[in-house]
Amino acid sequence: MLKDRMVRVKLIKHYHEQRPQSFVGKVTAFNDAWVVMDAKGLMLCRNLPNSVQIDPRTAPVVIARDNIESIRVLPDNFDMNNIQVTTEGQQLRLVVPNAASCFIGEMGEG
Repeated sequence: MLKDRMVRVKLIKHYHEQRPQSFVGKVTAFNDAWVVMDAKGLMLCRNLPNSVQIDPRTAPVVIARDNIESIRVLPDNFDMNNIQVTTEGQQLRLVVPNAASCFIGEMGEG
């Protein structure tokens, strides 16, 4: 179902001080326990000008499904080399061309 799809995977925060983290990329494999992606990581950081740290390159990532808060399917033509983040009120959102933006986290969380 998700194999070869572009997605944003938002991880669960296990404690209050933990920085929100997401991965954006292509699913290469998945099963009942794991999601494997070729992805870039996004982490909220208050001390950066745009409040988000984005990995410069894609890398293989294996994510336990128990750690996933939500998965958002993105358009297949989503440009991994041009990831943009915007703010709407206190929310940081991933810009998805020709579709609704995708929630990443709240500004005060980083």
